[in-house]
Formats: sequence, C-alpha cells, structure tokens
Amino acid sequence: MVDQTLTPEVAFPGEQDGPEEQRLKEALSVLLRLNPSVTRAYLLHDGRRVMLGVLTENEKQNEKLVEQVERAFAALFNTAAHLDILFLSENKDAEIRRTFPPFYNRYAAWQA
Repeated sequence: MVDQTLTPEVAFPGEQDGPEEQRLKEALSVLLRLNPSVTRAYLLHDGRRVMLGVLTENEKQNEKLVEQVERAFAALFNTAAHLDILFLSENKDAEIRRTFPPFYNRYAAWQA
C-alpha cells in the first residue's frame, strides 16, 4: 500500500538502505527516469515508517506517479507492506540533501 502526503513536517534520521531497499531503489530509479517531472528521490525513514521523498517539477503528474510507484512497490513486496510518498518542497529537499544524497537525481543521470 502507498500513501501520499503533501505537507511533510517530519524529521528524517536517516536513509533506508539494506538489500531489499537497494532492489526497490533500482526499480524506482527505472520508473523515475521515465517521468520527466521528477528531479530527485530519497528512500527515508523517520524511525517508524519508510517513505519515498520525491521532488517534482509538475504537480499534475503526481497522481500518476503515485499509481506507478504503488504498482512497482506491490510487485516487489507483500501487498500488506506500506510505503508513504512525500512530495518535497525545495527547502525540505535541501535539508535532506545536507544529510545524505538522493538515490535518484535526474541531473546526475544526464551527466553520466
């Protein structure tokens, strides 16, 4: 199940990064590359839950992105598992980026 949150007022103690998370990041990176509105993405945790933090340039595409992420997540994990999606502001993105890098960065992909 995927939940969408539009106004995150959450502190992120760290990046979620284990073997299963690496598989999810790889699958999501492929998906995110196909969506030109996504700038950066992070797999985060706040001590209680795992979240996908996404910075986008076109809010009109957010609903479609949520559906795509939900399908990818369900294909990899038990449908009882849970992933929140946070659409980040520029300020929240900058705050997170000071702590750790995004697993997906559209601009870095262009430079590769």
